[in-house]
Amino acid sequence: MSTSKSLLVVTWDGKSKPLEYVYQDAQRDFDLLIFDHSAKAPIEQVQHLQPEHYISARTENKGQVFYEVYKYLYPNNEERYEYIGVLDDDIYTSYSDLNKLIFIGKLNGLDIFQPSITHDSFFDHRQFTHKPGYQIQKANWVEIMFPFYKETLYKAAGPYFNETITGQGIDVYLMPAMQQVYGLTSTAVVHAIQVKHCRPVQSGDRSYSNGKSNIEEINHIRQLTLELIAKHPNKFDDQFIRTYMDVRYYKGVSLFKKLKRVKGMLRNIYKELVDLSYR
Repeated sequence: MSTSKSLLVVTWDGKSKPLEYVYQDAQRDFDLLIFDHSAKAPIEQVQHLQPEHYISARTENKGQVFYEVYKYLYPNNEERYEYIGVLDDDIYTSYSDLNKLIFIGKLNGLDIFQPSITHDSFFDHRQFTHKPGYQIQKANWVEIMFPFYKETLYKAAGPYFNETITGQGIDVYLMPAMQQVYGLTSTAVVHAIQVKHCRPVQSGDRSYSNGKSNIEEINHIRQLTLELIAKHPNKFDDQFIRTYMDVRYYKGVSLFKKLKRVKGMLRNIYKELVDLSYR
């Protein structure tokens, strides 16, 4: 298991209490980068938190945060971390849980992971909500809200971050493709750790300064990912294309997709009944 430190990026609006939702109950086993997305707050306001890094830059959403962090970290193309994690400022968690989350990621040789989401959170993707009884559960991808990426993957994807304001599409299309290119394909949700998303999801209905909606941003990243795949045809097979690239994201869930879930629902109900019979 690698002994390299990881880096956690926590966004901040420059006005509220920094790290307001992060309970600082233990010594950090990771480096901290506080990202002031208002571009107005002096570093003195966060110095008591002893961050190793501080960025103050005006951004609209997560994709721009990713890109600013990428520019900051790699002026000399040097890698120094095991994982890069990017945490929204409305995620309730603790230093001790973050330490354990990174430990579990390393222990299981994960390349991309996220913690599970509490059921009383605001969320878009129900598949990432907490599942009792699991330490980790393999996943095709993890969402943009709180991902941890192997630094190699984060750095490789860096130039693409400048193609999106929201960051939407990086999670479902770009990163799985980057994983195939670099042979770093182990992805999971860590159910041993739960975090709570405390504010409503707001990116879905907005339009951004580039004139694109959230869905248009997703489709743009999908197209760029298809171009990446075309450059590395020997790294991809039909199964990858069906699993990732043939899945399109629209507002709402179609009846066809809802019906496809019935088989999995019945399988899960059966598994729960079997588990209950042994309690």
